[in-house]
Amino acid sequence: MRFIVKQNGCGSERIGRLTGFFKFPGAVIETPTSALFTQGGSVVHLTSDVLSRVFSSPKLLWVPLSNSIQLENGVKVQNDGVAKFAGLPGHVACATLNNLSEVTPSGHFEPNKVPLWTKNGKKMLSANRYMDVMEVFKPDIILAIADGRTALNEGSKRVSKAVNRTSQMLNECVDRYKAAKELQNSTLVGVIVGAANPKKIDECVQNVLKHVDTLGGIALEGITDGTVESMDLNIKTLNEVFEKVGNAIPKNLFHIIEGCWNPTVILSAIEYGWDVFDGSYPVKLTNAGIALKLSFDVTKDNDTMYLLDMVDQRYKEDFTPILEDCECLACKKHTRAYIRHLLNTREMLASVLLSIHNLHHFDQMFFYIRKHIASNTFAIFKQHITKQCEMLKTFAPDRYKGLNEAIDKQTFQKNKKIRVSEVLSSGLVSNNCT
Repeated sequence: MRFIVKQNGCGSERIGRLTGFFKFPGAVIETPTSALFTQGGSVVHLTSDVLSRVFSSPKLLWVPLSNSIQLENGVKVQNDGVAKFAGLPGHVACATLNNLSEVTPSGHFEPNKVPLWTKNGKKMLSANRYMDVMEVFKPDIILAIADGRTALNEGSKRVSKAVNRTSQMLNECVDRYKAAKELQNSTLVGVIVGAANPKKIDECVQNVLKHVDTLGGIALEGITDGTVESMDLNIKTLNEVFEKVGNAIPKNLFHIIEGCWNPTVILSAIEYGWDVFDGSYPVKLTNAGIALKLSFDVTKDNDTMYLLDMVDQRYKEDFTPILEDCECLACKKHTRAYIRHLLNTREMLASVLLSIHNLHHFDQMFFYIRKHIASNTFAIFKQHITKQCEMLKTFAPDRYKGLNEAIDKQTFQKNKKIRVSEVLSSGLVSNNCT
């Protein structure tokens, strides 16, 4: 695989291309972009047939091992990789250790291992065991195993151990990658952690740079551990991390950021040269019964909320689509009233329709990001989107505020009637805009 910087913007923002995939020689994925978040190797809520109607061109599939390791035996028998096993052979698989938007128990570390929390409980993984699974999964992109589940308010002792453990495991991953014939068609990505400690993150960066000739990209972890508190960060603090790490690593490598970040944070990261995001944000919104409704037209002021709580009573007799002029299948054929009805009756189709819309609309945001970078108007577009995020915080009704509970899979299963207030509290939206 190759990463090519196609065009730079006025600042560090850039348009790039991922090409040269062994399984798809003609495939081109333009960056900045978001992957499609998967569970058990499949895009959440969508069958492969429905997905093909939403996206006709190859997309990145984000495959956390925490929700897909149970596929190992089946993938091994088929021997064609995790994407084909999951029925998505036309897409590019990117494998990583954990879903950083989920909260997991703290601790449980061993000197050369990190915990993998699965639906069947905890599994302790070493770098060698992780690469064993990668040889079976045969993803196009492999994020090296890392101790990345730390937050910016983490204690220095915990951060120090995370950096030491991550550096040692990266060295082992590189050795295995070079020796494994099964992985020569995959691209290895080094992971940087330790953002809470300037000295330790510098150590981590230096260790990654030792392997720069082997690596195809760099991923940033260690900013959030998935908790509400770790997501509630001032945008200035995040920008300092994005800029520091972005400037320290080679520009010819593609840059990945993991975590469930809202549009304001995503645009800020892109401003400092980051290229790929994990796609967990629209999935979180869908699971909460929330529809994404950003305005991309910078020539028009937008005075409506960019998130719609589709369970709200106001949509009971609203027979308009989620978003006028949206070209997604959900908006073309269904109304807000119908989707609200499905949510209230807990029909599975509700999640399917919301997922279709949110994934399409989120993808459109990146289309316009690339368009504005090409036109040297990215700063205007960033301001336009950020203003909409701030509007939700400023003008949302009181019933949307005050709850301090993160939206996660477990919460959604226990209570389907989650409101935007919980989205605000979870750090998914404008808490980060202050």
